Amino acid sequence: MHLLLKILAMFAVVQALCLQAQSLFAQSVINRSAAAADKVGILEPIHLTEVATAEVGIVREVFVKQGDFIETGTPIGRLDNDQQSVQLREAELDAASVGVLETARREVEFNRRRVEEMTKLVETGKGSPKELERYLLELHIAEAKLRSQEEAKEVSRARLAKAKIMLNERTIRAPHSGTVVEVYKDPGEYIAGNMPALIRLLDASQLRARFFLSHDAAERFRKQEYAEVRLPNHLVVRAKIEFIAPFEDAEGHVIEMTVLIDNANREIRSSSCDLVLP
Repeated sequence: MHLLLKILAMFAVVQALCLQAQSLFAQSVINRSAAAADKVGILEPIHLTEVATAEVGIVREVFVKQGDFIETGTPIGRLDNDQQSVQLREAELDAASVGVLETARREVEFNRRRVEEMTKLVETGKGSPKELERYLLELHIAEAKLRSQEEAKEVSRARLAKAKIMLNERTIRAPHSGTVVEVYKDPGEYIAGNMPALIRLLDASQLRARFFLSHDAAERFRKQEYAEVRLPNHLVVRAKIEFIAPFEDAEGHVIEMTVLIDNANREIRSSSCDLVLP
């Protein structure tokens, strides 16, 4: 009986030791996984843009090809613009016309002189006050017509500015510098409202590295302005901390941190990196 109790007691001790060893092993695995997650990051270009237009129409010209490096504002394509060109010409002619406005000005000058002359005659007793009153009324009418024509001219100038904008919008331009990685449309194809992109433009002059850190690791960087990042070629570069999430993600219990890496010479081409923990 005593022997049986001893065997059971030894078995319980062995079982407890096994459970403790499993727990320590699991915790070690978790810690190693967390440490690995702390370090591994995703590198992405600062801009990867589907360059699109709010206009619809047929593509008349594409000025770039895959692999081209272009600067901000570079024309990359043009839609059909015949209608907009005609509207611009009409607006230019309307804004340039001055005949009606000049006529209104001369009428004001003529009526003003008549009023001045009749005023002098009335003051000397040689003119009719009623005639002066009529001349004043005609002057006020002429001045109102002149104001109307001046307002119409302002509207014409606004229409001209609008016509220039509408024509300019038929040319699609690069929103930032970068490399053309894909061209979606050829001349003659139609750009629709649900598929407005003409090209995909990648700017890798600056890279964003994204890390998902444990709470302890994230806290190390809260008061830091810069972090160090190790590239696949083992080169360590300085990166500016852009963002650290204020809370843990509810699912992964990790905190997102992003940093910006200068790549003006565009020599960094990898898509992964490691965060050097302080």
